[in-house]
Amino acid sequence: MQGVSIQIIQVLVPITMFGLMFGMGLTLAPADFRRVLSVPKAVIVGLFLQLLALPAIGLGLAISFELSAMLALGLVAVAACPGGTMSNIVVHMGKGDTALSITLTATATLVTLFTLPLWINYSMSVLDGAETAVQMPILSTVLQLGSFTFLPVTLGMFVRSRWPVLISHEPKISKISAVAMIIAFLTAAVMDEDSTLSSATALFIPATLYLIIAVAAGYGIPRALGLDRKTSSTIAVETTLKNILLSMFIATNTLNAIDAAYASAVVGTLMLPLAIAIMTMNNFAENRETRLGCRDT
Repeated sequence: MQGVSIQIIQVLVPITMFGLMFGMGLTLAPADFRRVLSVPKAVIVGLFLQLLALPAIGLGLAISFELSAMLALGLVAVAACPGGTMSNIVVHMGKGDTALSITLTATATLVTLFTLPLWINYSMSVLDGAETAVQMPILSTVLQLGSFTFLPVTLGMFVRSRWPVLISHEPKISKISAVAMIIAFLTAAVMDEDSTLSSATALFIPATLYLIIAVAAGYGIPRALGLDRKTSSTIAVETTLKNILLSMFIATNTLNAIDAAYASAVVGTLMLPLAIAIMTMNNFAENRETRLGCRDT
């Protein structure tokens, strides 16, 4: 039954992944990448946390809780993924730095082409049984990721530049892609419900700890380095709200194991409320400062 569930996901996840990344491309412009030069400190801190610090934390938690090889690789994959388009929406609605959020999402998505395969391979080398369970050549993985991230993002940016009116269809494309992915995963999980329940139980505590650390580090480290509250809140959302479709793609199409996708499901369930809480507090603080400013004047 697990073989059938894997086949379902392996067909639908790449399609939905391509659609979601194409939708992301419709929201991007070359200026989103050039903006890296205008706010280098914030971007460097955000990328360091997303692509280096958090994957190390995810791997450390997987080892500490003695997760099985596939569950551990799934948690590392989630931690090593960039933020998704949802992070941009949450930051915008929470009155954060939307331009920085978009820049971090776009830049991290491209850098992930190289960092994600490296993290998975490194994790295999330190996890007992992981190397024998799966092989993941770095070059072919980079090419596979590029086909479902860089290519559709570039295509989306090109379409935006030629037919700007199509930007209005981005929310529909992203929603359809996300819903199709969720349906595919739920179908596979129902077909393998015994394994799903035990895996979700094993992952709940390490996944929860990972997210708590992601929030604390995403906000606390930028603040300690002198970045303002709005910037720090934006980075915290980017470290918390991951591109779960990408981690599911890695789990089901590269690692070829539905067990590796369970971390995506658990983290995906918990991360949105936390990200909304971050921006709600930022919004509250901004409104409070505005009211105090009005009283002073």
